Amino acid sequence: MTKRFVQIGGVCRIVAGELNVKKMKSQMKAAGNALRAVLRGVFGEGKPADRILSGFFRENRQYGSRDRQFVSESVYALLRNWGILRRFLPEERRAELESGTIRIGRAELDALLFAALYLEGMNLPAADLLAKELGIPWPKPDPDHPSPFLAKAEALGRAFGTKLCFTDRDFVPEWVFSLLPGDFPAERFLADLRRRPPMWLRLQSPDVDRIAAELRSCGTKLLRQARIPNALGIVNPKVNLYTLESFRRGEFEVQDLASQCIGLVAAPKPGERWLDTCAGAGGKTLELAELMKRSGTVVACDVRAYKLDDLRARARRAGFPNIMTRAWDGKPFRGKQAGQYDGVLVDAPCSCSGVWRRNPDGRWTLSPEAVGEAAELQKKILESAATAVRPGGVLVYATCSLFPRENAEVVEAFLAAHEEFQLEVFAHPLTGEPCGGMLQIYSFDGDCDSMFVARMRRRSGGEEEA
Repeated sequence: MTKRFVQIGGVCRIVAGELNVKKMKSQMKAAGNALRAVLRGVFGEGKPADRILSGFFRENRQYGSRDRQFVSESVYALLRNWGILRRFLPEERRAELESGTIRIGRAELDALLFAALYLEGMNLPAADLLAKELGIPWPKPDPDHPSPFLAKAEALGRAFGTKLCFTDRDFVPEWVFSLLPGDFPAERFLADLRRRPPMWLRLQSPDVDRIAAELRSCGTKLLRQARIPNALGIVNPKVNLYTLESFRRGEFEVQDLASQCIGLVAAPKPGERWLDTCAGAGGKTLELAELMKRSGTVVACDVRAYKLDDLRARARRAGFPNIMTRAWDGKPFRGKQAGQYDGVLVDAPCSCSGVWRRNPDGRWTLSPEAVGEAAELQKKILESAATAVRPGGVLVYATCSLFPRENAEVVEAFLAAHEEFQLEVFAHPLTGEPCGGMLQIYSFDGDCDSMFVARMRRRSGGEEEA
């Protein structure tokens, strides 16, 4: 297998021999087919990209692990940079594609694929091959541009025969900024949207060093969080983590660092009785049960009862004795269930704007109307869930949203209607600094997702009478 190095436009790229070219062409064809399926599913059917991609691989089992990696990296590179790439399309084609009418040719797909790979600086031999086949000159960024990334985007435009200027605001729809707070750190947040996030693990074993050593032996680079010793970040994992013995023994779960902070704010104590009302697949349920040192009880419920199947399997794998599951109709708790829990967690369904870095397609399928609808649903869920909190107990409200309408405004409306609840000060899990009862975690706080959490305490009977 022969290789030679070519210096073009200040970028050193590897150009592979004939065997590599054949392999790359096969991978690029697979990536193109996956891109077509993802664009159709995301814009035409409103499905999440990760679910579409999983279905694509199930239907195309002939692809090996390296092929799947190339396809996945290509798809997410395109989605992360869609705010830039969409501007290279004629306006009518862009509107047609984003309305769900997907008629996109091979050359157009290849051009988008080349642009995505070039912008992210990944798989450059494949990008070089695409550029040659499409007759696109290799882009030469302006070395004096204040933003190296935007310089690449504008150089790409020139290679495509256009003169476009870009800003970081291109990475999200313009309407988003009208729903963000005035002091929102847009520059830092938007810069994060261009980068792939790490994968965070939450260890369910006290033997952190042994598990870390196992992960490093697989060629994995680890990140550590100073204040959360059982949180390990993994950058570009080189192995399928679900095949490791430590995972099979239930010694770790994949859970983003910001998500882990929600359980730490809840701070359940051993022997208590907690309720996780929107448990879903149960990541936070498992965390609560672990923080309680596997004593007491965590009852997990969800209006989508089928979601709890995953939680039950995860709890069995790790041997949790203190987790129960129960269906919930979303209505207030009455009778024996009313006011019986030391703590209630409401991890409410939301716009998911805080996980756009991980799920970049969500930026382009969300609407401002959907944010308002989510806020109304969140208010109803919080009202219903609060009836389960005992006097003196804790109520924790969380979302993975950036919008105050889904966060502080929901909490403030609830508190205005329920004088028996009040905000309770807690420490920021990542810094130790005191928070006045509400906290917005941003991606740059810990190289993680963005999440909101509020901690409230229900006054005891004596306090209410006073």
